Amino acid sequence: MKFCEICKGMLIPTQDGKLKCNNCGCITTGEITSSESIKEKPERQKGVVKGDENIFATYDHVCKKCGYNKAQIVERQPYITDEDTLIYLKCGKCGFSENLSKKIM
Repeated sequence: MKFCEICKGMLIPTQDGKLKCNNCGCITTGEITSSESIKEKPERQKGVVKGDENIFATYDHVCKKCGYNKAQIVERQPYITDEDTLIYLKCGKCGFSENLSKKIM
């Protein structure tokens, strides 16, 4: 990696083999000492959870949609202060949510 002598910005290689500064536009000659290519595209929208199962799904509950036996308890605060909190059971595999508000547990 090389840096511009004028503004100390990082020099980016151009298609014609020269190095160009993105900050001041200074163009110099030089060689790229090493290059690296990305072999695999990273998985998107996976976040912390790996695989098909949700690691936060610890409550024993059978999903009505897929039949998976673990669910995550999700509590949503009310919009207005005189409302009750909403409690959902979210399936650990398919993400199907079942509303438990106003049900006797």
